[in-house]
Amino acid sequence: MKKNFFICLFSCHLLFSQGFLNIKINTDNTTQIQNEQQIVMNPLDTLNLVAVWRDFRVGYRQVGHAASLNGGRTWVAETLFVEPTYNWDSDPGLTVDADGNFYAIVLSFNSTSQPNGFFVFQSTDKGLTWSAPRTVVNGVQNVFEDKELIACDRTNSPYRGNLYVAWARFLNFSTPAIYFTRSTNQGYTWSTPIQISDTQGSLQWPVPAVGPNGEVYVAWCSYNSIKFDRSTNGGNTFGTDRTVQNISSMNRYVKGTILTFSYPAIDVDITNGPYRGYIYIAYMDNGTDGYPDMFFTRSTDGGNTWSPRVRINDDPAGNRIDQFHPWLTVDRTGCISVIFYDSRNDPNNILCDVYLAQSTDGGTTWLPNVRVTNVSFDLRAGSTFEFEPYDPTRPLVDQRAGLIGEYNGLAAASKGNPIPVWTDTRNGNQDTYAGVRENVGIKEFIEAERLLLPKTVTMLVSENILLEFNLKVDRVVIFKIYNSCGQLVKKIETKRLNPGNHRMSIDLSSLSKGVYFIRGEGISGKFVLLQ
Repeated sequence: MKKNFFICLFSCHLLFSQGFLNIKINTDNTTQIQNEQQIVMNPLDTLNLVAVWRDFRVGYRQVGHAASLNGGRTWVAETLFVEPTYNWDSDPGLTVDADGNFYAIVLSFNSTSQPNGFFVFQSTDKGLTWSAPRTVVNGVQNVFEDKELIACDRTNSPYRGNLYVAWARFLNFSTPAIYFTRSTNQGYTWSTPIQISDTQGSLQWPVPAVGPNGEVYVAWCSYNSIKFDRSTNGGNTFGTDRTVQNISSMNRYVKGTILTFSYPAIDVDITNGPYRGYIYIAYMDNGTDGYPDMFFTRSTDGGNTWSPRVRINDDPAGNRIDQFHPWLTVDRTGCISVIFYDSRNDPNNILCDVYLAQSTDGGTTWLPNVRVTNVSFDLRAGSTFEFEPYDPTRPLVDQRAGLIGEYNGLAAASKGNPIPVWTDTRNGNQDTYAGVRENVGIKEFIEAERLLLPKTVTMLVSENILLEFNLKVDRVVIFKIYNSCGQLVKKIETKRLNPGNHRMSIDLSSLSKGVYFIRGEGISGKFVLLQ
C-alpha cells in the first residue's frame, strides 16, 4: 500500500578516491568550522550510522550530528544539539548499545575557569531524533570537566547496556586527574564520579573501552607515557595504573600551529574469533627523525602486559613526514582498522591526506596503507580562533578552537567497509567528511544520484510504487532500481508503448527494507521501503 507522506533527504557531494568515496556531511552554507568527529555504526543495521562533530556554523562552538541509513552515502537529520545550561557545547563523544540506541555526550561550558557539565542525548530511532539532554555531571565547584568520551557494554556480560564515561577533571581549574562514572539506566542517572588515576597532574585524554566479559578499560596519556587501568566489576572499582608504552611527550605541534596529542585510540576484540579479548591501542609518537609516526601495541592478557610498539604507517622511516590524529576500531570479524592524517604525498610536509591501516591477524601483520582521501589539503587553511573570553590563566594557544580539533572517528562492520570521518579543508574551510568504500555497481549508483535535485523528495512506501510518465515516441521503457550500495537489484522492461501518458505499478515485494534509487523514462527518485 502506498504511503501518503514524504520526507526530505539531502544529497551529498560524492568524489572518487582509490576505492573510497569522499562525502561531505555538513550542509551549512557558512564558512565556519566543523571538526572533532566521531562515528558509530548500529550493531543491528550496519547501513545505519550516526556522526557527531564540533560545529561553529552559528559563530560559536556547538555540536552537530547527522544520521545515515545507507552506509554513509547520504546523510539525513543534520542539525545541532541543544543544551541550554551553558553557552557552548564541545568535545563530542558517541556510542551505541546492543539494541541500536545511540548516545551522544557533549561538554558544555561558559568559560574554562568556571564549573561546567557533561550531558548525554539518546536516539532510539537510528539517529533521526534525539531526547532532551540528560545530566552526567554538572556544576562541581572549583573544577573544570574536560575531554569526556563514552563507551557502552554491548556484550552478554552482567553489565550489558551499562554506559561509561571517562574524563579529565581539572582540580582547582589547574591540576588534572582522570575521573569516571557509569549509568545502568540508559543515561538517566549516573554514579558518583570516582578518581581512577593513581596520581594527579600532567594527565589528559582518557579513552574508555569494554572487553568481551564486561571488563571496563580506560587508557590515557601522561607527561611521558600512556597509562591504563581496568575494572572487572562494571566500573564500580578500578585497580592500579599500568604503563602501556613510554612516549616522547604528551602533546606537540605539527605544521607549526596544529596541536596534537599522543592519546590512546583503544578498542577491544569482543568477537568469538581467535583474538577475542585482545586489547589494541594506536597512538602518535616521535619516530627516529623526531617527526610523529603511528604506532600500535596490544595486550593479550587483559592489560597486564603490552607488546613492543610497531610502526604502522608504511611510508619510508626517517622521511621527516607527519602522521597524527589516529582512531582505531575492531569490527565484527575481528579486523583492526586505524585511520590517521598523513603528509606523505607532499615532500614539503604541509598538505595532508587520511590513510587507513588494517590487520586481520590480531595486529601481528599489517596490510599496505590505503589512501582514503582523493584531495590533499592544507589543514592550516581552515584554522581559526574560537570566540570565548580570554582566560589569562591558560596559554594563548588554549584559547583557540583546537585549530582542527583533536580527533577524528572510525566505524566498521568488516575489513571491506571501514567508514572514517575527519576534518577536511579542501573547500577552504573546515568541513566534516566521511569515506565510503566504492562497491560493485557504484558508478551506476552515482549516475542515478546525479539525476536527483540537491534536496530530493523521497517517498516512504511499502509493497509497490506507482509511476507516471510521458512518451514522445513509441518505445520500450526500462526502469532500474538500485540499492544503497549502488547495486542494480531490479530491472523492469515494458512492452512497446505508444506515445502519450502512462501509469504503471512496480511490485517491491521481493526487496528487503531499505533505501533505493530508481531511474527510468522521465523518472528519477529515491524511496524508503518500509516492509
